[in-house]
Amino acid sequence: MTFASRRNPHQQDGMVSARPLGPSGRLDAATAADFQPSAAKPVVFGGTVGLYTPPAGIIAPSATAVLFAAPWGLEELSTRKFFRILADRFALHGVASLRFDYPGTGDALDPAEEETAIGTWHEALLDAARLLGSFGHQRVLLIGQSLGAALSLQVSHRMDNLDGVALLAPVVYGRAYLRELALWSTVVDDSLKLRDVDRAPAGSVAIAGLVMPAGIASAVGKLKLVDSAPARPIDYLLLERPEQTGGDALLEHLQAEARHIERRTFDGYEALIASPTTSRIPQEVIATLVEWVDRHKAPAMAPLAAVASAFNPPAEPVLRAPDFSERPVRFGHAERLCGVLCEPVGERRGATVILLGSAYDRHSGWGRLTALTARRLAAAGIASLRFDCANVADSPAATGAPLQVLYSREQQADVTEALDFLEARSLLPAVAVGRCSGAYLAFRSALAEKRIEGVVAVNPYAFHWDETKPLQDDLRSMPQSIDTYWRKMLSGAAIGRILRGEIDIRNSARNVAAAVFGKLEYQMSSRFGLSLTRSAERASVYEAFETLGERRVQVSLLYSCGDVGLDHLRYHFGDDGIQLNRFSNVAIEFIPDADHNLTPQAARAVYLERVREMALRIRTRVQ
Repeated sequence: MTFASRRNPHQQDGMVSARPLGPSGRLDAATAADFQPSAAKPVVFGGTVGLYTPPAGIIAPSATAVLFAAPWGLEELSTRKFFRILADRFALHGVASLRFDYPGTGDALDPAEEETAIGTWHEALLDAARLLGSFGHQRVLLIGQSLGAALSLQVSHRMDNLDGVALLAPVVYGRAYLRELALWSTVVDDSLKLRDVDRAPAGSVAIAGLVMPAGIASAVGKLKLVDSAPARPIDYLLLERPEQTGGDALLEHLQAEARHIERRTFDGYEALIASPTTSRIPQEVIATLVEWVDRHKAPAMAPLAAVASAFNPPAEPVLRAPDFSERPVRFGHAERLCGVLCEPVGERRGATVILLGSAYDRHSGWGRLTALTARRLAAAGIASLRFDCANVADSPAATGAPLQVLYSREQQADVTEALDFLEARSLLPAVAVGRCSGAYLAFRSALAEKRIEGVVAVNPYAFHWDETKPLQDDLRSMPQSIDTYWRKMLSGAAIGRILRGEIDIRNSARNVAAAVFGKLEYQMSSRFGLSLTRSAERASVYEAFETLGERRVQVSLLYSCGDVGLDHLRYHFGDDGIQLNRFSNVAIEFIPDADHNLTPQAARAVYLERVREMALRIRTRVQ
């Protein structure tokens, strides 16, 4: 983790010079406040993308590095920020780390169908360990979660330089894991109101728009971790989720050869993996893992300067495919933002598309929608940049900014730095594209930035946000449409959760009242031109659309039929947004049978085509 000062940087590549250190030899609180953490360094190996976090340089770097083995599916999306925070904490203790995407997931390339066996994920882990060795790390600690923990144990006997394995909520029996995953997937699909035809085919392993390759799913279903290779004579840390399946059997299996085993409870596991938007970071678990790594790290094997020079992966790594090339990049002040620049192999056509994330999803997107869209745009000759805003997934928080960044104007600074990055590479003009909170950010950024020539906003919750009324800490209590509340109130599941005390009645009642009041506001406004409380908001929204119209910024609004954002649209512009007809630069379209996240393939196809059309239209117009 690198730090850079906004006022006077004292920075080497991957290191912080001695000048900003406090009397203790570490960054004291007052000094650290002036410095901005950098994003991890991107690396490419074996058809995938990794993020390497070097030692921070605050203390002598260790010869040990941590290799993360991620979980799969929605759990991977939910733990992305958790792993980034862990990597940064380890760096402060002189320990480097590497986290990466398995082939066919996240930002990795998709292997051929015949290559989608569990062995490809095993080899990716081993390739990652070898890469760490090439950076000068003689010793490795593995930290794996859920399915990643099982993969870690399966390859551990093939790693001669392994000193310890931390198993976080490990999958011990694959069949039980797949049953639980199927139940979780059903809950997610039900919450999105997906039709049966839009759900994953029967017999497949899928969740949140992600489908596990059949060959890997078959191997996972046969997994019995207690029958795997004998444990190595190393140290183990077992963090068990509440009611962990097979925990005693796994402990007995490890004890046969283990040098030492610690067994603890993974407190906060359920809150961590709930979803990227509502995920809560378990601080006690972070402290446990940092302490465990600190105890097991080896001392530096070379002088500080020599070690620092070995910890520098190649700049500008490139992932190549027949239709596109992708460069995982860091950019902005202190290289604080993490993203991927996707470019066509042939001639570039159209404006460059800035793909903005939704809520706290990582930049590959829900169901990899963003990564796959970028690659299909590149096949059509259109370049794109997808990235995580500050304090989202792989981008560290901006120094001095609020931790809650959704619907905050702080995020517009991230978009400005993205535009600066594209301008330096002669990749303007730009089109801003986003869904939900990303749609809001795209819309507001276009108002602030003349370098944005077009906007595609998908299911925007709002066009105006009063930042004097901050977003609630618990995003699960965000208001929804009154139709959604009515449907949920009538469900047996909701009644059961109320009886068990799992639903906050006070928040729910407040949000139902807000929805009803919003309906009343809309009726009075549309019939009599009266607004009880939102006249300033309405004026702001109309002024925003008028500004974009005067600048001839093209705006494409896409809504899933029945989406909660339609309430905001109706309030300001009438049913189906009819009053938007006054703006010749605005087009609006409603996608049938689509959820808020655009999970169905048909909805994704509409989205891709509208983004493609916008990019080509803008490029033609400005030329």
